[in-house]
Amino acid sequence: MKKAISACALVFLGIAPQACLQDPLAAPGGGEMQVLLHVTGGFAGADFTVLLDGETRSVVGVECLNLCDFADGEVLQSLTEEQVRYVWGIFRDANVLALDGEDFGVQCCDQFYFNLDYRDREGRSRVRGSSEALPHELKTALATVQGLVSGTLPIIVNFDTDPSLWPGDAFQIEDAVIVGQSLQVRLNYGGGCRTHDVKLISWGGWMESDPVQNRLFLSHEDFDDPCDAWITRDYTFDLIPLKIAYQESYGVGQPGTTTLILLLEDPMLASPQGARRLEYVF
Repeated sequence: MKKAISACALVFLGIAPQACLQDPLAAPGGGEMQVLLHVTGGFAGADFTVLLDGETRSVVGVECLNLCDFADGEVLQSLTEEQVRYVWGIFRDANVLALDGEDFGVQCCDQFYFNLDYRDREGRSRVRGSSEALPHELKTALATVQGLVSGTLPIIVNFDTDPSLWPGDAFQIEDAVIVGQSLQVRLNYGGGCRTHDVKLISWGGWMESDPVQNRLFLSHEDFDDPCDAWITRDYTFDLIPLKIAYQESYGVGQPGTTTLILLLEDPMLASPQGARRLEYVF
């Protein structure tokens, strides 16, 4: 799937006039963010470049040379405003603008090497270094971008929303399990001719119990897929935005001592709550 990227993104890629850089976008919460990331190295010799374009809320494959599977210009992920804001916050927490010009070098062999070019309304920062040589906070931010490229989407935390406001095309949950900081689900649905969009949303606020509970649902957009093959696909969602929201409400506990019960709505489940009960420990 291809999609036009913003004019500012074209500036960032060096294929448009520079006017946009002198007139930064004013959109709040990451809407003006551009993250251009060139990844090389690793055991298999990766070599690819991706762009996170905050204005169009998309992750675009710029160039694929090795250990990647996208066409140049292909949109790899479409993000929501909440997801863009989350990624923007991670980079800001990493104090990325203060690292402009830093080259952290290579710590050892067979590591990924990152060449980052970041910009937002407050400035621009170019940083280099291998995965183990980078500061921890920046490494976390880059890992989030890599996760987006490979299909790991952050959970959307929107307590004021409602499932009826999101796409609700039919699907079945074959399996759902929490592994570390991620929720992994295996879905079944009809299709085969178009790329479907699946997102995980936290809604309704905290349910005051012991442990605290939170409701989740999956949004499924099939884009009117005309095919009827039975598709089975695995999806992985980053739960850290929900963890951050919990800690903002209840404080930060010792690692491994907090349990949050996640009630994942399952349209095929006949329990009283119609939800799968999952324990998220952090």
